[in-house]
Amino acid sequence: MGEHPLDHSPEWRPEAARTRQTVEKVKARVRDIGDQAREQASAAGDVLYRQGQRTGEYLTQNVNEYPLAALLIAGMIGYGLAYLIHTRWQNQVSW
Repeated sequence: MGEHPLDHSPEWRPEAARTRQTVEKVKARVRDIGDQAREQASAAGDVLYRQGQRTGEYLTQNVNEYPLAALLIAGMIGYGLAYLIHTRWQNQVSW
């Protein structure tokens, strides 16, 4: 890409320089915002990972302590999901 013809015009040089400065400031600010968003997303991911890990440990402990109750709950959840899927499937209109 070449320079714009108006860049060589004396009356446009100050305006072109200010525009370039503004563009550089905007680019720097966008980079900063992107860095902040990346850091916040990383922190949120770490929190979610630790929470998931604690939840898994809690579930494992309860399944080990109450295997029959865990089996019954899993069966009820499975039956409920199957019922919902089956009901939705039957209610669809076929053409």
